[in-house]
Amino acid sequence: MPDTPNSRPSRPRILDALGLPKTLPATPQDFLQLSAPRGGGQDVLLLGLGPEPQRLAELVPGLSGLAGRLRYLEAPELASQLGQEWLARIPAGCEALPREELAAYARSARVLLYRPGPRLFPDFWGPLLARLQMSLLHKNAPAQAIGPDPRLVWLPGGEADLLRLELREALEAEGCRVRLLPDESALRGLLAGGERPGLYFSVNFKGIDPLGEAAHLLQAAGAKVAVWCVDNPLHLISGLKARFWTRLPLFVTDDWFIEPLRGLGAEAVRHLPLAARARDFATAPGACQSSADLAARLVFVGRSAFPGKADFFAGCTTPAAARTEATRLMASGGRPDFGWWLARLGVERLWPGAEVRRAGFCAEESGRAWRAACLTRAWEDLAGALTVFGDDGWRELMPQGADLRSPVDYYAALPGICAGAAACLNCTSPLLPRGLTQRHFDTWAWGGLLITDATPGLSLFPAELTRPVRFRTPQDIAPRLRALLAQPAETKALKGAWREELAARHTYAHRVRSVLEALGL
Repeated sequence: MPDTPNSRPSRPRILDALGLPKTLPATPQDFLQLSAPRGGGQDVLLLGLGPEPQRLAELVPGLSGLAGRLRYLEAPELASQLGQEWLARIPAGCEALPREELAAYARSARVLLYRPGPRLFPDFWGPLLARLQMSLLHKNAPAQAIGPDPRLVWLPGGEADLLRLELREALEAEGCRVRLLPDESALRGLLAGGERPGLYFSVNFKGIDPLGEAAHLLQAAGAKVAVWCVDNPLHLISGLKARFWTRLPLFVTDDWFIEPLRGLGAEAVRHLPLAARARDFATAPGACQSSADLAARLVFVGRSAFPGKADFFAGCTTPAAARTEATRLMASGGRPDFGWWLARLGVERLWPGAEVRRAGFCAEESGRAWRAACLTRAWEDLAGALTVFGDDGWRELMPQGADLRSPVDYYAALPGICAGAAACLNCTSPLLPRGLTQRHFDTWAWGGLLITDATPGLSLFPAELTRPVRFRTPQDIAPRLRALLAQPAETKALKGAWREELAARHTYAHRVRSVLEALGL
């Protein structure tokens, strides 16, 4: 509808930073006051004007009859899309503020934010708002005067989160001070108190919000922010709503993902495999308290599905024809992994959005079928000498009467189980095409014997170590185990060689050192 003197412009629709159409609201509730002026100052700063700048006096209390200056900053992408007609409706006397003058002007002004702005164009507003927050945290001294401590590392996440203990031990062994952060509120409080880490090291984007606000704030404080993608990186970024992650140093346990991530714009991606705890090599092999009844049994330890699987893959299904192809491929020793499913389903848009989860769901279901096939065949061929430690979800995947025991504590009980069993069975998730699991490291470190499927990730180790313990099809498991048990002297030497290899090159101390060197710390 054309504008008339008695009509307001229709709400414009624009494309946000990810190319998605959005409608711009314009109500008083869409403007948030971030700070009040010091010393009775009369100036006002608007961070974003909204779609109807001619109504600012109506939308923002206190602008009518303003005695001080009125200045604004706007995202260039938004201004460009709204065009000259929008620009002409900006009130006379409302002046654009050069970005470099933001911190100085904001200290003595009333600052208001157009709320939708950071969600629409987070790559513009995120760093800008972070610098503003840092300048306001210390009004009596510029935040830049407080430099980061290069030996202080913040690890976000809960006490039981992935690799928290291992990373803390390894970082402290490298001379770093480590602070564990349970949530984002602790982060902001510490920054307000003047603490500045040299590194904020996140596992799987823990402690980093979808728009990257926490990452921008840490970077404004001088910290390096890096992420170790232990799980499938394309799954991890599927929940992110801005491109900030492409500028962070990324580390991946599976090097298959390096090229796809670079193709999406990631500037620095490095391979950083899982590892073993250095302290585990200080204990004599097999010295862990073990269960005597496992000495003649093959053991498998793990979850039947990752937590939150149903919600994460909501709406995803596996096409029947593709499932049949995947089953035949596994039976012949092939791997219908994540990359295979991307191609089979024709998934081209890896990010932004969650379309990539379709392939992830199918790969996860293939992994579930693979584990069930391996466990069933091993149970049959070993006359029932198989024990699974895991949740009740395994019951529907295992033969009736199979030995299923409750989950065990990783640190307290699992070392003894792995050391005391005849061998541990590993089935690698196809979500990681060239990945490894923690079993590839900790079983040997604890003095155990591992039998593993032939994931391409085994190329990390010498072939003479992997050749005797790998299998391609479920029917290979029992013969592989029997061959190893029939040569106790050679198998003992193999265990020792694995421990030497891991202790020399594959501990978390090695991984942490690689991170610190890559980041210049």
